[in-house]
Amino acid sequence: MRDYVLRRLLLVPLTFVGITFVTFCFTRFVPGGPIERAMAERQQAEQKRSSVGARPSGPASPEELDNLRRRYGFDRPLIEAYAIWLGAWPGPADWTVTRLDAKTGKATVEVKDAESAGGIRRLNVSSEKGALHVTGPEGAPAEGWSAEDAPLPDDPSRERRVLVHRRAFHGVLQLELGDSAVSDRPVWDEIGSRIPLSAWFGLLSLALAYGISLPLGVAKALRKDGVFDRTTSYALIVLYSIPGLALAVALRNKLAYGLGWFPSKGFDWERLDWAGRIDHTVLPLACMTVGSFTALTLFTRNSLLDNLAADFVRTARAKGLGWRRVVTVHALRNSLIPLAATVGGNLGFFLTGSFLIEVTFNIPGIGLLGYDAMVHRDFPVFLGLLTLSSLAMLLGNIVSDLCVAAADPRIRFDRER
Repeated sequence: MRDYVLRRLLLVPLTFVGITFVTFCFTRFVPGGPIERAMAERQQAEQKRSSVGARPSGPASPEELDNLRRRYGFDRPLIEAYAIWLGAWPGPADWTVTRLDAKTGKATVEVKDAESAGGIRRLNVSSEKGALHVTGPEGAPAEGWSAEDAPLPDDPSRERRVLVHRRAFHGVLQLELGDSAVSDRPVWDEIGSRIPLSAWFGLLSLALAYGISLPLGVAKALRKDGVFDRTTSYALIVLYSIPGLALAVALRNKLAYGLGWFPSKGFDWERLDWAGRIDHTVLPLACMTVGSFTALTLFTRNSLLDNLAADFVRTARAKGLGWRRVVTVHALRNSLIPLAATVGGNLGFFLTGSFLIEVTFNIPGIGLLGYDAMVHRDFPVFLGLLTLSSLAMLLGNIVSDLCVAAADPRIRFDRER
């Protein structure tokens, strides 16, 4: 098991790079990104400010578009931009664009610097014999800072435009996900504020799913083809065939809007007391749980029936073991193997949530955050969520294998066997 886990852990980085690189490529070619959105917002703002009958102005200025491209890495080749986002290649961690005075060839800028007092550092940029130099207020060279030309096409200004930046490793490997393109807040803050609520629903749904499916599946198997087994099977098939989104809309319209028994949407954890939290939890939790618990119940029933018909059960009974011990110790433990294989995959639910249910009930969790990121083309948030969900999926697969081995000691993942 140790060697198997190590081999699987060594595959995690390669698989993670493959998943994130493909998605990163899509963000570079999908229309409607932050640059296009800025152009549209600028044009709408100019149209509102313009008088009636006046021609609306064009999109954002070339200088603003260039700053946006640099902010989100669109100014660099695809491979280099991905390596910078991943944190495997140094990029401009802190930067600003300025213009040198046409007469003196100098400029003073203020840039973000966590190591400086107040988080702001003042730098002087000068041009001597065509070369750019960056110095501090005292005139000494600013260590780690450099400047390079940042020309614009068809630039009407004669002043030299330069980029002042500090190159550093600043990406996923350094636990940095950037800032949201919509709210300008750090991606970690956006995700961190949503995780507790998604974890609340994820923990409750998994507890209910396994807590109901295991005893119900065992009861159905022990009463095979009886009235209880057939009645519950019909009910489970009907529930499993109903999409979660359709069930959410139906329950909200009937129980929330129609009867007023539960809130129809929203979930403010800080302002609600425990009674209010439970009221806001019932309907979304039912919609999240119904699909998983029905499938797990049928898996438990069918797996237990297969093991009850196996030779080792008949052998145990022939040796004089009691029926309860045969079921609980021998048959049920082997029946848990298929369920143990699903544990790791369900761990990702804590991070991803059910975005359709969260959108329907307007629950501010991870699922709704991902939906908003896709709609508004908030690529930093979208890539941040993909990073966490990918790691949860990859590590969850390993957890599933460990759970399978714990359920059945005979299972080992040796290459020789």
